[in-house]
Amino acid sequence: MRKHTQKNTVVSLDISSNDLKLYFDYLRDVLYYPKRAAINNDELSDKEHRDFAEALIAFGSMVMEARDFAMSLARGELECKLPSVGNELAAPLKSLHATLKHITWQTKQISCGDYDQHVEFMGEFSEAFNDMVLQLAERSRQMEAEAKRNQERMEELAKANSIFEAITSRMEEWIAMVDRTTGEHLFANHAAENLFIDGIIESQVYDLLLEHVANLGSDDTPRKESFSLISDNLQQSFEIMLYPLRWFEHDAVACVLADITAYTQEYNRLEDAAYKDEMTGIYNRLFGMKLLDRYTREHVPYRLIFVDMDMLKYVNDAFGHAEGDMYIRTVAESLQEISDEATICRIGGDEFMIILHERDVCGRDMFEVLENLRNKLINSPVTGKDGKTLYHRSISYGIKTVGEDNTLTISDILAAADDLMYEYKKAHKQERRV
Repeated sequence: MRKHTQKNTVVSLDISSNDLKLYFDYLRDVLYYPKRAAINNDELSDKEHRDFAEALIAFGSMVMEARDFAMSLARGELECKLPSVGNELAAPLKSLHATLKHITWQTKQISCGDYDQHVEFMGEFSEAFNDMVLQLAERSRQMEAEAKRNQERMEELAKANSIFEAITSRMEEWIAMVDRTTGEHLFANHAAENLFIDGIIESQVYDLLLEHVANLGSDDTPRKESFSLISDNLQQSFEIMLYPLRWFEHDAVACVLADITAYTQEYNRLEDAAYKDEMTGIYNRLFGMKLLDRYTREHVPYRLIFVDMDMLKYVNDAFGHAEGDMYIRTVAESLQEISDEATICRIGGDEFMIILHERDVCGRDMFEVLENLRNKLINSPVTGKDGKTLYHRSISYGIKTVGEDNTLTISDILAAADDLMYEYKKAHKQERRV
């Protein structure tokens, strides 16, 4: 017998073993089998028990509703259905839901460049979030400053090259005249003669001049070409302007050569700074995203491979960041063994992205290729001076095939490859522990 007081009235509630079992079964189903949780009022002994059952069912509904809501939050589904207004059990979860939605909005603002967003009401998370925003703001400022410096440098180079072209188009330097029919060398000014004798093997320059002249055909439109030559292990880059004209009785071409070696080197340096990872020398995220964008727009079939280094944090913590950097460079070098045609990009601290045109796969099993590469890393552990193993190097990866008929966005493709990589990492987690 169970007694409870309501409005100063003592009510006796006799609980038979059958009623108790129905209540117990219902509460068990609420916890473990919510889809079948129910109480058949017809099986209860009297009206008082049926009233109690209704209250119990209402409570169970609140529990199940709060649990469904909590599971939606755990999956990150912030646009899920909210619990009913009278569900006090779910009140803290609704408060958390509102907080998460606000933080999500703040994060979107940050992604748009608004670094004034701060969180002040979530303890240690607030400190970490605000510290992240400050770091992003500083990094953005540094990148903008570097981009501005690079832009100014490129503009200066463009102006210098424009001035150089304007001057050389009017001066008698590095000029040679060739008969476009016979290839006869008709004229060379003093500077061009010195070029042929002192700078580069004469036959190389002359053969290239004839090749460019022959490509003109009957077209009288001036043309600009470029080429490189190697002499004494040094590479020099040249730009050649071809001007078809009549030279006395000859149908000739005036060839004006300009040494653009310094400009080419500077351009390559700036390009490397923009598209290459400074530590490893391979491409960076910016280059990889540009290539993915082009492949997507042109419907090019390709394989996208996400690679994540295993235990880099442990190596950094245990042996220092210099050793961690060596680990990163080792993996970058290993990945280049996949294919000479593969585009390999470092997109984060321990993450790499490999883009391989489908024609360059050549029927190879990329899973086998990557497994062999992974095993090669694992079987070459890093040892100390005493010959004992310090740690094993390893990678996890995910491969996403993208066809010509692809309709996914780049974000969807990246997310799919990332999910496959994490599935692989999860499947091999125990192996790494061993």
